Amino acid sequence: MNLKQITKTSEFFLLTVILAIFVVFCFVNPAFFSLGNLFDIAKSMVETGILAMGCLVVLVSGGLDLSFMAVAVFAMHSVSLFFGRNYNGAPLPLLILCAIVVGTLVGLINSFFIAKLGLPSFIVTLGTSNVISGLCLAFIGSKQYNKIPASMLAFSKWNIISVENAAGGKSNLHGSVIILAAVIVLTTFLLRKTMLGRSIYCVGGNPVSAARVGLNRTKILLFVYCFMGGIAGLVGILHVSFQRMSNPYDLVGNELNVIAAVVIGGPRVGGGYGNTAGTILGVLLITMINNSLVMLRIPTFWQKAVVGMIIIIGTAAQILRYRRSQTA
Repeated sequence: MNLKQITKTSEFFLLTVILAIFVVFCFVNPAFFSLGNLFDIAKSMVETGILAMGCLVVLVSGGLDLSFMAVAVFAMHSVSLFFGRNYNGAPLPLLILCAIVVGTLVGLINSFFIAKLGLPSFIVTLGTSNVISGLCLAFIGSKQYNKIPASMLAFSKWNIISVENAAGGKSNLHGSVIILAAVIVLTTFLLRKTMLGRSIYCVGGNPVSAARVGLNRTKILLFVYCFMGGIAGLVGILHVSFQRMSNPYDLVGNELNVIAAVVIGGPRVGGGYGNTAGTILGVLLITMINNSLVMLRIPTFWQKAVVGMIIIIGTAAQILRYRRSQTA
């Protein structure tokens, strides 16, 4: 790919926008450029970035998942309650594994209705989200749970970089960024280097052609929604560790940030296109905007309005870009 082709990609456009916003906010508030704020942005990207990788795979397959936050809440609350009451000394890898299994099982339910019965993914996952939320309130309750396993508390204090800042305090880079990096690498390898990844693109881009070449759409979608569920379970455990408590209302409504990040990252609505580079740039853009609006003390409802506009503009831009490529 030559320089002219690179400058026409959505990734280059996103990078340009991010750099422009970064320069503007550094002038508006010099604290935005501080090492502590940059570390905060990196940590804030973890949950959104990991979920965005799962959403990317779903969008590439031609679907849409609206249940991932509910799955994350269910996984984090059920695992935290069970191990907090029965095995408080459980190691973090075991907690993560259990949460991933819980999320994967919910993803399996989604995939049955979507892949096997052929129901619209939007309707199925919207229904699943409401069912899970209702069950959580009915059987788990709506109260915060503070007696989480000790390994989660230890993880919340895990910093890989700690430097002294100008105020005499410490600026810390949390170790969870390593998990984000690992998930990005895994998703990139899956989509670019495996036959399964190529099959996901094929099923999302042209289901008819995929069927003609013998691809099993049911099995592929089975994997896609189980992958999304497992990713959601992982984020649930990370969220509990960050907050040092399990609150069933913490993640509710944050789907908007994840979907916005993925959409502006380049995946075409309808499937068959998208990559992890564009998605993580979208996550960075959304995180920077939310972070800067907080620093500027702009009310929360304006933050939601801005993210909503980004979704509309990002979706419109991708559709226009696709139409132009078809007529060219």
